[in-house]
Amino acid sequence: MNETDFLKDYDPSAFQRPSVAVDLVLLGVRAGRPAVLLVKRDQLPHAGRWALPGGFVGIDESLDAAAARVLREKAGMGEAHLEQLYTFGAVERDPRMRIISVAYLALLTEQAFDAALGAM
Repeated sequence: MNETDFLKDYDPSAFQRPSVAVDLVLLGVRAGRPAVLLVKRDQLPHAGRWALPGGFVGIDESLDAAAARVLREKAGMGEAHLEQLYTFGAVERDPRMRIISVAYLALLTEQAFDAALGAM
């Protein structure tokens, strides 16, 4: 059997699919002290609690593209250097479903941090 024949008969529904999300750890300086940017969740689950800005990865979206999109949509920032930090994959870490979350780290200047804070 060759690759083409194998893929023709392959059934991707034979495996369960977790959802994948990206979360941003945006570190900066505020009033001369280290700070991390958090958002207050406005939706369930955990509405009203503080969290890292994040979002789900689209089916045709790379992890890096999803992180850049979340940076734009949630922090109002056009660009920042993002580095993958860690992948969180505990089975029951989210009450909705199985979600694997890839954390990204960005170090922001005080000016960029204040601008992102204003966008929240």
